[in-house]
Amino acid sequence: MDVQDERHDAKAVTSNGYWYPGADSNPDPVDVLNLLRRYRDAERRMRARTRDSMRMGETDLVALRFLLRATRTGKVVRQRDLAEALEISKPSVSALVDRLIRDGYVQRVAHPDDRRSVAIEPTQKTDEEVRSTLGVMHRRMLAAAESLTTEELAVVARFLTELTRSVEDVADDVDAGGEA
Repeated sequence: MDVQDERHDAKAVTSNGYWYPGADSNPDPVDVLNLLRRYRDAERRMRARTRDSMRMGETDLVALRFLLRATRTGKVVRQRDLAEALEISKPSVSALVDRLIRDGYVQRVAHPDDRRSVAIEPTQKTDEEVRSTLGVMHRRMLAAAESLTTEELAVVARFLTELTRSVEDVADDVDAGGEA
């Protein structure tokens, strides 16, 4: 067993799933995972503040982000598209859309390509409120990403892709009746 293995054994994942930070100044894999956890916690807190300031739940906020992104790309969204994207039932998405309409965040409009269908789109209020609430943070996040070299961006992208894949694979295994 070499020094690297001993260091990782000393920082083994405990039964509660937490890692212990490294003793040296160079980040090791466990340190990177801890930094990712800190980022997720900071993002969770920011999302909670945003939900509180907009007086809405997590699903509502995710729905608005989906609708704003779709609108920016020119995609027309129906309720069934929203239900599929959020992985919620048709009755749940109907209640969600009704709530967002009541609060002035979305509106139902005639579908441009199908007279029998209705589209859902965010209101100007939504775009303005989300920009004012999240704009500064998004600009800072973009600046952080833009500060990386092309090579660093490639490494980060590969790392996040592999991390995402490992989480999705575990989720698939659990869904299939296996163990995580």
